[in-house]
Amino acid sequence: MGALAEELNSLRRGRGVMAGDLQGRVGPQLRAAMGISPGANTAEFRGRLVGLLEKLAAEMPEDLRLAFTAGLALGGDVQYRFFDERMRWLARRLDRDVRTARRRVTEAIALAESALAASVPAAAGGAFEYVPDGWHLARLRSLLRLDAARPAAVEERVVVASNDGLDEIVLSTRIPPVTGDPAACPPGNGLEVAVLYGGSLVRLERLSGYYFRYSVGLPSPLRRGQSHELGVELIIPPCQPLSPRYVFQPLRRCDEFDLRIRFGPDGAGTRVWNIAGLPRGIVDDFAAPDALVRPDRAGDVHLCYERLRIGFAYGARWSR
Repeated sequence: MGALAEELNSLRRGRGVMAGDLQGRVGPQLRAAMGISPGANTAEFRGRLVGLLEKLAAEMPEDLRLAFTAGLALGGDVQYRFFDERMRWLARRLDRDVRTARRRVTEAIALAESALAASVPAAAGGAFEYVPDGWHLARLRSLLRLDAARPAAVEERVVVASNDGLDEIVLSTRIPPVTGDPAACPPGNGLEVAVLYGGSLVRLERLSGYYFRYSVGLPSPLRRGQSHELGVELIIPPCQPLSPRYVFQPLRRCDEFDLRIRFGPDGAGTRVWNIAGLPRGIVDDFAAPDALVRPDRAGDVHLCYERLRIGFAYGARWSR
């Protein structure tokens, strides 16, 4: 359990966000995410915290959103004094036993930690923007080309605005750091990003040796509930190593993820493991026999997932 999860678990004890000693229960990680001034009064502090937690809950699947809300006493109908009372309420709503209700709260807190950790690195200074609000994914369709001279991924997204005026989509990706001759790398960021349709590239930032963030400006602002499709191609330079995996770890709601990997005719014997919603930390070594899939005669693998769980990894790992 990380520091953020510990802080969230401290909140769920007793009366949750309605605790009288609320400011004493909130640690530095949550305070950084809240952006609260040290001199804020209790009402302002509680309002800023509740706003942050409600944003986290809004991006979760329905059952986990309900568990998160009950665990932290966010809703008016779950502001029971004791955590056990809220768990009995949650068990009734989920039509499950209290033990299952508690597990749902633990899982929801872990997903909230994953989302917050993307923007508030532990023991680090500096400002990181929380996963921007305002949209979710109706579908992500990815085609990973491993049969080309340079591996490339085409990622097509259908985004749905949850607020009026959405005019920019912020995306991120990770690639391994350079291990070859730096002179063989092209100048610049070390990742080629091309918007194929549905917008234009606004900026590309390398936030660490392996983490990239880029923004796509939309042709026109979206209204709440309006959907929009855009396509992006990502190409890594020759000096970058090729990791034998492609996974998507959603930090916001995603209804469908469709993945095709083209190994080509020479990859028909490749062993591929289906990553169907696993903690990110075990992906690199995952090799469960019942998750093994075989490329077809053309060397292709097709995987599809629905109602993805926030913070968990989906995709494939392979070994040739």
